[in-house]
Amino acid sequence: MVSKSQQEAVARYKAKVYKRIPLDVRNEEYKAIKEYADRTGESVNGFIRRIIKEKIGVEQ
Repeated sequence: MVSKSQQEAVARYKAKVYKRIPLDVRNEEYKAIKEYADRTGESVNGFIRRIIKEKIGVEQ
């Protein structure tokens, strides 16, 4: 079990390093995205991040 102080530290780190981008998609669009991600062995989040990086040329 993770301590409350550890959870708070992780939350502070994420707030400092990451920016959340809300994304609304229609149910049928999500279904297509999910099916594609599953076929390629990716999570939906991982698939979306990969496509964005490919399109804008961001290296990690």
